[in-house]
Amino acid sequence: MRVWWARWMMIAGLLWSSAGQAQGLDAVRSSHHLACGTVAGEDDWRGGEVHGDLSGLGEQICRAVSVAILGDDKGLDLQEFPAELEALQALKSGKIQLAVGLSPSVASAVQFGLRFGPVVFYDSQRILVSKQSGITKLTDLRDQLICAMDLSQPETTLREVMTARGIPYALMTHSEQGEMDAAIAVRRCAAGTGMESRLAQSRAHFHAFTRDFVFLPDRLSLEPVVAAYPNVDPTFGLIVDWTVYALVEAEALGITQANIATRGAVGDTRTNQLMGRDFATAQALGLAHDWAAKVIAATGNYGEIFDRTLGKPYMLDRGPNALWTAGGLMRPMPMR
Repeated sequence: MRVWWARWMMIAGLLWSSAGQAQGLDAVRSSHHLACGTVAGEDDWRGGEVHGDLSGLGEQICRAVSVAILGDDKGLDLQEFPAELEALQALKSGKIQLAVGLSPSVASAVQFGLRFGPVVFYDSQRILVSKQSGITKLTDLRDQLICAMDLSQPETTLREVMTARGIPYALMTHSEQGEMDAAIAVRRCAAGTGMESRLAQSRAHFHAFTRDFVFLPDRLSLEPVVAAYPNVDPTFGLIVDWTVYALVEAEALGITQANIATRGAVGDTRTNQLMGRDFATAQALGLAHDWAAKVIAATGNYGEIFDRTLGKPYMLDRGPNALWTAGGLMRPMPMR
């Protein structure tokens, strides 16, 4: 019985491995099709949905992965989901092969059979105030009314931070995001708190009053946003990971969408490794030697993607999403 059971488990493992490969890189290449999901974030709040609309950033990461694997984005099938749960379900069902814009957790990894890739955006809880309020720091909120979403993580974090710092305040909670946005815009509350991407998206809809509102410098929490893929094909996962690293490395080296064509001359070691002149990374991943150059030509580097999809539309500074050399947290793995 034990021998039979051991053989059955070995056969099952081989079948699972083969199925995983069919769902991963081999399937993408044979069909010249990559189904990639992004998370738009609904206008009205839903339980755990704390981020704003990051679909623009997600689309660019999807495009970069498509170019890395297929050489172009003609086979890219972009699918937008209103919230993270729908994207997670689509990954588990095989409807998509990659999703960008998810909050990593052990529970999600186990429940949906996923692996999480590198961080593509660091969101953080912040506080939004009107310039006219004269509030410039956290202690200025003493005895002030602060808006937050009811029973949300930002509400809990606000309470913990203000209690720890000994700053008394009053709280106005809301069950709908639009309701909270209106209260902030007309200054029914002195400040609003939530994740930076969500508040920045709301601020963009204040129209004539958009530039009247600013973030306090304090960041009350840090929430990574990542790419995710089924835990079935290690090589596919590595390609996703190193594509993100290539975008960050390109920015660090000053390689942009505009100058990529002129970086043909032999450069320093890091440039040569990124551009594929030593073939090491390409051979390890089974990609064309110039895969990273094609990716940068198609999307630009990480900084360009950030500015195009989040910086300008949401008036966001880089903050923790700056390069590690500029005081941020974005740093690549070595391209070797």
